[in-house]
Amino acid sequence: MTFFVIFISLVAELTWLSFAPLRGVGWVSAWYSWLTRVLDLRRWTGNATMLMAVAAPVILVAYMFNAVLDDSTLLTLVGGVAVLLFCSGPRDLASEIEFYKRDYLDQDDEALPLDRDNFLNRVSAPVGDPDRPYEVAVVRAANDGLFAPMFWFAVLGPVGAILFRLSSAFVGNPVLSAGELQIAARFYEILLWLPARLLAIGLGLAGTLGPVHDVFRSTRHGLGQSEDFLAAAALAALGDHRDDTEPGDDAHIAAIHAMFGLVKRGFLVWLVALALLVAAGVV
Repeated sequence: MTFFVIFISLVAELTWLSFAPLRGVGWVSAWYSWLTRVLDLRRWTGNATMLMAVAAPVILVAYMFNAVLDDSTLLTLVGGVAVLLFCSGPRDLASEIEFYKRDYLDQDDEALPLDRDNFLNRVSAPVGDPDRPYEVAVVRAANDGLFAPMFWFAVLGPVGAILFRLSSAFVGNPVLSAGELQIAARFYEILLWLPARLLAIGLGLAGTLGPVHDVFRSTRHGLGQSEDFLAAAALAALGDHRDDTEPGDDAHIAAIHAMFGLVKRGFLVWLVALALLVAAGVV
């Protein structure tokens, strides 16, 4: 069941289907505000209020799948896909890359205004920066928006996916107190640590494994270093390859497409691994 849920969700995510309008995270702030203002929960739980705000939806999802949907395979499948799609993103990675390409290449007077929420438009470095920040942005967005939620779904089921998305939504959230922001950041770093390293392995197997192995050996693996580690591993796996470029791409767009192509192949590596585990009866 887990394999089919992840497979269906991944195919849907990597096509032009758009789920972004259905999964905004504004409700997370509204939910937290209700807990603190209406229930005055912070008075009793202090900085642990954020953890309570995470725990309640997790418990509700666990109850729904274990007590309500458990008797129906079809409902469990549909519900699992719905939860995983809702907990991915929240923006659509494939669509945003194509929209960025359109905006970048459209230089005439009728060009549409840039979408400031597009993760590539939020990169402040200039095009051609030697640190390759646009390629790094692609792999970081893929890990946070796709791979990590799917990994935790594979480990913990729907509970894992919603646990990760809530932790991500609370990072830097202005409704939290200073102490809660620290708790949220550390909680997110814990949940991000293992998926970042597994994705790096997948990228190495899909690209060039030797340089990725060197990154593993030379990089410190603290909780707060997962994003930097993944960026270094992804760039090492990609190297100068441009196998996934499209006709008409300039060097900048070609690099973005190449990294996204590597990410998709890295996902495929782990999808095949999950299928083999299912076939062997391990999961």
